[in-house]
Amino acid sequence: MIWNIHDPELYNPDHLVVKHLYDADHAAIVWFGFTAGQTLRDHVTTSVAIIQVLEGIVRLNAAVEQVLEAGQSVQLEANEHHALTAIKNALVQLVLVPHPQYHSLAKEVDLPERP
Repeated sequence: MIWNIHDPELYNPDHLVVKHLYDADHAAIVWFGFTAGQTLRDHVTTSVAIIQVLEGIVRLNAAVEQVLEAGQSVQLEANEHHALTAIKNALVQLVLVPHPQYHSLAKEVDLPERP
C-alpha cells in the first residue's frame, strides 16, 4: 500500500481528517489532516505516542508547549495529556506503541478496542 502526503482529501476546512494507515496489537499509525486553526482536543492515551509532523506547523500543548514544523517529531509517554492545534495546514502522523486498549479519543478517531 502507498500512502501519499499530497492527497488533497487529507484536508477538509469543516473538520479534522483522520486516516488509519495501520492497526495491529503492537502498534497503530494514524494520519491527521489539519487545516489552519483546527484542534485535536486535550486527551491522553495508554500508549507511547510518537507525533511526527509531515507537512505544515502545529502547536503541541503537553507538559511543555512546543511548536513543531514539518520534519520534526516528539515522543510522549503513556498517560501524558496533550492537544494539537494547526498553525497552518498540517499533516501529522501519530504512531501509538503498543496499540491502545483504551483511548480517550477512540470513538472520535475510530480506533478499534483490543481485548
